[in-house]
Amino acid sequence: MKKSLAILSFCLLASCAGPAYLSKGTTEDVEIAYRWNHPVNGPSELWLRLKNNADHAKHISLGIDLYYQGRTVELFETDTCLRAGQLLSGKLNGIYFVPERVTTAQIKDGSASVETTRTIVTPGPCP
Repeated sequence: MKKSLAILSFCLLASCAGPAYLSKGTTEDVEIAYRWNHPVNGPSELWLRLKNNADHAKHISLGIDLYYQGRTVELFETDTCLRAGQLLSGKLNGIYFVPERVTTAQIKDGSASVETTRTIVTPGPCP
């Protein structure tokens, strides 16, 4: 009985978890991932997740292209600094973009895609 209750609890918790970030890979010990957030009364948001796995600070410069039906429709750029072990995630303490040329419906139906087209990581102290 306890075992089945534990399994049921795990399944319920797993189903309540938010959408997972999609990995775009690791460059120079910095993990890059993203996910879409779809607020009920607002436009969709592209949330970035950046994690510095190194034991020293890194500056990162990213270029992100948003494609719709195979064509680039928007370009997003960001520059930031990550302290050793630091994680920036989503809207709260991370970086996010609000697309202007793609609708929530187009994102949800899979017509839009995201690619990191420029990733420059350099060691250096954060201000």
